[in-house]
Amino acid sequence: MVDNRTMAILMELFATRKESLYELSIQTGIEKEQLHSNLELVNQLLQEHSFPQIQYKDSEFVISTELYNQKESVFSLFRNRQIYLSQEERQLLIYLYTFIRKEFVSNVHYQELLSVSRNTTLTDIKNVKELCLDFQVRLEYTRAKGYHLIGREEDKHRLALYALSNCLQSSIGVWALDYILKSWGEENPIEELKIVSQQACNYYKVSALEERLDEYLYFLIFLFIRQARVGNLINWNFEGKVGFVKDFLQRLWKLLRLKSTSTLELNAATQEYLSHLLQGCLEGESGEKDDLFYHLTVEIVEEMERLSLIAFEHRSEMIEGLQRHLIPAYYRLTSRLVNVNSYTETIKEEHADLFYLVKKALRPLEEHLGFTIPDSEVSYFVIHFGGYIEAGQQRSYRYRALVVCPNGVSSSLIVKENLRQLFPNIYFADTHFLQDWKMLDMTDYDMVFGTIKLNIELPFFLVSQLMTSNHKKELFHLVNQHFPNAAYFPIEIEQLLSLVGKHATIHQEQALKYELVQFLNQRSHEQRGRSPMLEELITKETFQWSEEVLDWQKAVALAARPLVDKGAIETRYIDAMITKVEEFGPFIDLGKGIAIPHARPEDGVNEVGMSMLVLDKPVYLLDDPSHEIRLFICIAAVDNQTHLRALSHLTKILREEENIQQLVGAKEFADVQHLLKEEQ
Repeated sequence: MVDNRTMAILMELFATRKESLYELSIQTGIEKEQLHSNLELVNQLLQEHSFPQIQYKDSEFVISTELYNQKESVFSLFRNRQIYLSQEERQLLIYLYTFIRKEFVSNVHYQELLSVSRNTTLTDIKNVKELCLDFQVRLEYTRAKGYHLIGREEDKHRLALYALSNCLQSSIGVWALDYILKSWGEENPIEELKIVSQQACNYYKVSALEERLDEYLYFLIFLFIRQARVGNLINWNFEGKVGFVKDFLQRLWKLLRLKSTSTLELNAATQEYLSHLLQGCLEGESGEKDDLFYHLTVEIVEEMERLSLIAFEHRSEMIEGLQRHLIPAYYRLTSRLVNVNSYTETIKEEHADLFYLVKKALRPLEEHLGFTIPDSEVSYFVIHFGGYIEAGQQRSYRYRALVVCPNGVSSSLIVKENLRQLFPNIYFADTHFLQDWKMLDMTDYDMVFGTIKLNIELPFFLVSQLMTSNHKKELFHLVNQHFPNAAYFPIEIEQLLSLVGKHATIHQEQALKYELVQFLNQRSHEQRGRSPMLEELITKETFQWSEEVLDWQKAVALAARPLVDKGAIETRYIDAMITKVEEFGPFIDLGKGIAIPHARPEDGVNEVGMSMLVLDKPVYLLDDPSHEIRLFICIAAVDNQTHLRALSHLTKILREEENIQQLVGAKEFADVQHLLKEEQ
């Protein structure tokens, strides 16, 4: 059956004129088998109505010039076909339809809009009401007004942006929004707005986060229609640095006015508000280094270094990259926008220890904002820090690849993380500004991966931020055709397949090869990334209690002695820990009588280790009475990752005052053993 998903496929093909089945699947989010079925039906219908068919040449679907020139007639043919929407999609469209309503809306309007029964409509309305409450908005019905929205205008906007974001992540999102606009007799000027946006970005030398800007542009379209009925209702009093962004906004609003008969001007409050939202879609230079964002970024990095005991290399580069992410994130957070990030749970599961530490490291930002940062935003910071931690691991690669992702620093890092898991033998560099890659020396790279199609001489592979299992398999085969050793790690798969072939018949060799590579890569990754638990590091052998009278240097040396005895560290590591305190001050003092002496891996670490020393008589770091220490926990890290699991558990233990008292008061290992074994 030809339905709205077919429309989504057609819209994509007519936009690009030529795409492979894999690329079409990536762009629409529809699996290859379904695409084949839909396109066969499309060609049947085109043939029945005497249109040229969609051609298949050199493994690509092609829209001929003759067919392209009849675009409007083709879309008219498909426009009124069967509509199929999921329950969630229907709820989002009901809200957006109501958000821009021009007249009385009843159950019948929703039924006709979505082509569903009365009972289904009533169920959907009930669910929409529940969704609205999450945003402090109410969907109500009266005989005078029909269905309408009640609540603060800003909250209605937040829900509209949430709905738009969710729709645009769906395979039929662009079609769905176009459908809602046409339901109210409105044209969709999105392509013209994108052109104006690109011109503005070039003029002001900023880069757009493509997906977020798309959401914003659709929001402007819907808001423009809504304001023709309700006017300027925004009460915005947040003072922010929006500067040129107001001019950027005026360019967009001017286009919308030219496309309609409305003469509505934006008042000052609405201009500030919409400029603030637009700033959350842009990345670029923030200005002087003494500004708010630079200081916040430095504080976050310093807090992360303190919590993780990692001294980041290329620190200035890291601060610059994190600041580029922080600026739009700050504007999103201060607008209280709900970030739609389907990757959050995966990040929390796969990087639980790092997630916990990063969430704590964001304390300076939370204190400035005055509220807790949601996990969906924290996850992007986790990917950012994780990328730098991973980059610090030294190893050799067979190939070099460029990753082009115009959706910002963190999205680029997510794409790199997915690709790294698929192809461990490729080194992935990245650039997230579209204009950047054209200025690079492409002889430094063997291939290019991108979330948008690029016209480039090197082998190019289209990817999405979140790829399905089938997409990963297809990408694996495509890359393997050009670069046979990109994924082979740690053994040659061809030899293994040859061995299996001697004793069994292999029916799907490529599929088996993919599964074997993923299995071996995962096993190898787990072995390399094995992180010991806290209870494995602090044991009866590495715990000490002392009633000696010591100075602080001797206390550090005594605390580290079990690690020297077991060969985890060399004696020079003790000297390095003491020297760092003498050079940088009592930075190892966590407060409440606890210190964590440590140095760098190259200062004499042989294996990851921790030891604990409880003192009956306190010592004073640098002989300063304000830095009294009764508990030393010495940490030896071999790299930036292996110790994080134990460290995050220790950090959780030290959160509770009762736990601290038990640790400081311990005289033997049995007194702390139960704390170390607590569930993480």
